Amino acid sequence: MSSKHIGKSDLIGKVVDVHAHVGINIKAFAESGFPYCSSVEDLYYRQTANGVDCSVIFPITPELYFDIPRYAETGELIPAARPISKAPYAQENTMLLYDVFRFCPERAGHFLPFISVDPGRKIPEQLAVIQELDQEFPIYGIKINPVGCQTKVTKLLEEGEVFLELAHQHNWPLLFHVTVDPREGFSGAAETFQVLDKHPELRYCLAHCIGLHREFLDRANAMPNVWVDTAALKIQVQLAYEDSPLMAAPPHRLECDCSDHVKVMQALVQRYPETIIWGSDAPYCSYITRRLQAEGHYHEFRLKGTYEQEKQALDILLPLERQQLASNTLDFIFG
Repeated sequence: MSSKHIGKSDLIGKVVDVHAHVGINIKAFAESGFPYCSSVEDLYYRQTANGVDCSVIFPITPELYFDIPRYAETGELIPAARPISKAPYAQENTMLLYDVFRFCPERAGHFLPFISVDPGRKIPEQLAVIQELDQEFPIYGIKINPVGCQTKVTKLLEEGEVFLELAHQHNWPLLFHVTVDPREGFSGAAETFQVLDKHPELRYCLAHCIGLHREFLDRANAMPNVWVDTAALKIQVQLAYEDSPLMAAPPHRLECDCSDHVKVMQALVQRYPETIIWGSDAPYCSYITRRLQAEGHYHEFRLKGTYEQEKQALDILLPLERQQLASNTLDFIFG
């Protein structure tokens, strides 16, 4: 088993996917949703087939701490009476690292594992597992998906602030799922910027183009420690084209042609050349599910895209633009 850390110099000139998932989604499988799983080996072959040399990865869900039948039936995350995992993401983080370093060590040089955390539940128990894993395996950062664990992002300014302290101690960057949907009560961009403003000593990436919201993109661009990824660009742009409330609406939307995700990628890179980084959101280039967005509010997603379409948006860029994105990516991950 290899536990060698990958360094910044190892990835110069390489194509790095900064946003991909590994694990299972039992709720999606139970309700006939898609996608519902991704393994390190599967992701490796998908990425190498598309010319991707390395990938940041993190777990999909924290389901194993929660009441899975209730989650499958209602979309609500309620702690189980007898949870499979001792804390949110405890087993999921463990399996992520086992998958890379114990089960597929021959692929370990391809992956940069980020752990995931829930900033509002069982924090000492989460920390204990993370510290144990950190003793054995390389960890490169933290992913926080507030809607995925149904915890408000502002919990990071309360009891969850210890995770920001942990990131500072280890020089770990943080990647946030964010949204501009006013109905979504967990991952709002405005609330996420509250966290960023209080902790300027850390490095952050805000996912999904911040919903193509021009003012938030400008705000991120003005901060030297913040980057923005393009994860699931094809389906994000489709949502914008359909004027979904999940995306910024004119006049707040970035000026771009939302009939084509490739043209949107070009517009993003031309306006924010030192801020944009490329990520696929694999396997969530597609998203077919029913998700709890806020108390009592659900949204039906019926979105289909492919990894090839995500990579197409990177490949269309000019060589100097791709080089700049690669530099941005390494600055986010390593500083």
